[in-house]
Amino acid sequence: MLKSTIQKLSCPARSKGKSCHGALRLDGEGSREEVVYGSLECTRCGSRYPILEGVAIVVPDPGEYLLTHVKGISKFVPDSQIPSDYRDEFSEQRESLEAEAAEHIEEDLESDRVNALYLMNHYLGYEGSPEEWWKSVPASESPEITEWIQRYWDRGPFRTVSAWIEPGKNVLELGCGVGGLCRRLRGTAAEYLGIDSSFHSILLARHLNLGAPYRGELRFPGDLLFGNLSCEFTLPIERGGIHADGPAFADFIVGEIDALPLPSARFDVTVSMNAIDMLHEPKILPAEQFRLAKPGGVAIQTGPYIWHDRIAKGIRGRMPKGVSDSASAVEWMYRVSGFEIEKTDPHVPWLFFKHLRQIELYSVHALCAKKPN
Repeated sequence: MLKSTIQKLSCPARSKGKSCHGALRLDGEGSREEVVYGSLECTRCGSRYPILEGVAIVVPDPGEYLLTHVKGISKFVPDSQIPSDYRDEFSEQRESLEAEAAEHIEEDLESDRVNALYLMNHYLGYEGSPEEWWKSVPASESPEITEWIQRYWDRGPFRTVSAWIEPGKNVLELGCGVGGLCRRLRGTAAEYLGIDSSFHSILLARHLNLGAPYRGELRFPGDLLFGNLSCEFTLPIERGGIHADGPAFADFIVGEIDALPLPSARFDVTVSMNAIDMLHEPKILPAEQFRLAKPGGVAIQTGPYIWHDRIAKGIRGRMPKGVSDSASAVEWMYRVSGFEIEKTDPHVPWLFFKHLRQIELYSVHALCAKKPN
């Protein structure tokens, strides 16, 4: 992580249902701007948060996080760098997973494929693309898929959201994934901070936006006869942050939306794309965006609203009369949280290229809401 990011964070440790929000300091401060391995310590409660391979893990229970993400973390972080309090259990869990590796092949392949799909969605464009990446095998070219990509690919949530963000603002993205929005805001936003619960996603986001090292391979699905991920993913890395002259523009950390390691009223713009229908308690998102926004700041939210039935049932139980669909229910949640809805787009196309012969199209609702001054 960048040392300049530390001043933007606060402690997410919880006591009696409340977050500490004490200031954080770097343990063992060095001379470099980039901290690859180390830890953050709360000046109020003493809680500690590891920094592994440049990724700060700032969650209420970092030990639990490490032990439930052993597989993803151990691909990039040696056991010797795991905090000593958790190292033995981490090593045991890693060895157990390695012994059962054959049982998890399909699960691992699907995880890699999902990461590849998000990489494509975040970073590959249609207009101005140097090569037609969806035609990697000419004999398999589908005129219908080509037509859909031409029509919808560059009209998705990223274009809508970036157009709604005024230049010169400091931006927070919750559920940033692999960091595609950051790339679009470089040169227009004053600052950007991305938070996601996935260690691997944050590692990729820092690699693709800051030029941080990444030991993995970037590939995406092509003709699946040759493997689950069969085409090379080529993208020029835009050097910034770590390697740039002057103040750093962006950084990414691991955090959880229901316990964000951030002080209140700090951001001009808070963005959450396609996350609200993945939360166990959706109302947390607008409430946190309201807490984090400066007076007069805005919250932007997009989602296809593919609710789990249990979550949908809970929302229906709280909705007032007249709220009859997911989009109006989410707008109601933002109003109840204190926002004033300023803009909406009811149907933004969101396209996923699954492979040469499969594509998915979602209809996404987007809103922009303002926190009163």
